[in-house]
Formats: sequence, structure tokens, C-alpha cells
Amino acid sequence: MARILIVEDNPDLLQVLRELLGKEHDVLTLRRGEDAVAEARSFDPELVILDLQLPGMDGIETGRWIKRELAPQRVPILALTALAQTGDPEMVLQSGCCDSYLAKPASIDAIRKRVAELLDGEVA
Repeated sequence: MARILIVEDNPDLLQVLRELLGKEHDVLTLRRGEDAVAEARSFDPELVILDLQLPGMDGIETGRWIKRELAPQRVPILALTALAQTGDPEMVLQSGCCDSYLAKPASIDAIRKRVAELLDGEVA
């Protein structure tokens, strides 16, 4: 059972992700980047699923903070985002805020597969 931190400001999607992953993993859900920063060390996640378009501290800044502050354990971050225009995936991955990218809406199967890959050490 892995510890997964999910940061998503859409309450409906947050609930779906909690239900999808909470059956097999210890899941903490938050709606703001600032909250993720405040809780990341104590929760000690093994994976972060991060929306990039968050109110306040955006997901790119949040992801960079997590990577910088939790660097010794190298926590993989999956960007689950509506940024899906041409070039957005490359821009997001090059920003250094995440290790993997899925565009919304992503299928449940795609999310499950990517989570399993990242938890197994495969960066997709």
C-alpha cells in the first residue's frame, strides 16, 4: 500500500481519484498547492498526482517545491492536467515539476496504469 498525495482543485475529480486509488493505497487529497507544501513532509508520499492549474500556488511551483524539498527520496510526480495544447506536455515535463503527464480527461485505466508504472519506478 503506497502513500499517494493527490492535489486537485476540482472536488468531483478529487472524489473520483480518492475512490479509485483509495482502495489500494493510503491517499491524502488536498485542493491547494500551499496545503500540499504544508503536508508533504509529514505525509511522506511515495507518489504525487498534481493538477497544474491550482488557485494560489500553481502546480508547477508546487511540483518544483516537492522535488526540491523531498529530493533525497525522489518522489515521482504525475501531472494530471487540462493543459493539453500542442507543446504543453513538453513544456510541462521540461519545467522540472513532474516526471509524467496525463491530459484531462484521462481514463480510469490510463490513470491506474500510470500510477502503477510510477510506483514501480518506471517514468512514462
